Amino acid sequence: MELNEIKSMWLSYENKLQSALKLNRHCLEFMLAQRLRSQLTPLLWHRIIEVALHISVAALLLIFIIKNLSGALYVMSAGMLLIFYTAAIVMCFKQIKAIRKIDYSKDIVTIQSLLVMLQTHLLNHARVAALCIPAFLAFPMVVSKAIRDFHLTGLQFMDIQNGYAGDWWSVQLKITIILIPLCIWFYRETSYKNIHKRWVKLFIQKTSGTRVRKAIEFVNEIEELKREA
Repeated sequence: MELNEIKSMWLSYENKLQSALKLNRHCLEFMLAQRLRSQLTPLLWHRIIEVALHISVAALLLIFIIKNLSGALYVMSAGMLLIFYTAAIVMCFKQIKAIRKIDYSKDIVTIQSLLVMLQTHLLNHARVAALCIPAFLAFPMVVSKAIRDFHLTGLQFMDIQNGYAGDWWSVQLKITIILIPLCIWFYRETSYKNIHKRWVKLFIQKTSGTRVRKAIEFVNEIEELKREA
């Protein structure tokens, strides 16, 4: 066998080998992309359902406010809750937009940046929820008044105002005054600039979402695979 024939056979074998490696890499990338999609799809549906629930509650609060325009304290309480649910709806929409914006066929850097943005939205969602804790104190009075307004006799066991002898409004005001500075401090502390603090790091890890962290791990696997190819 001549040298040229051997070279030709070797080049043919090398080309086939490269084609096989390229195909294998493509298959692995496709599998990892599917794993990435499987992590984010449940989170997407979770946020869609959450938006639907928040909109329902916001609509009920709006109806409650219209029905109780003569009661300033009830309007203020329901208004605080309405502000929180409106903010929650906006943040959920941001997360839905971030998830839907991810194109799994795009380059790794683009996908990584979108996942980091999604993590930031999740963290901000948790921080705002913590900031609005004082507003949740309005729920007992709003729910109690709504039960009486709409004659929901089956829910009378939830009518806290009916069974409470003291002045709930003054109790709510005192607790709110105490909680507001604590919630503001917590909101400021729980940011990425304080991630060196152990408790802040744990909070960020818990709120940034297990599914998103796994998705980032899958993206890193794809990046490593491309480097080795």
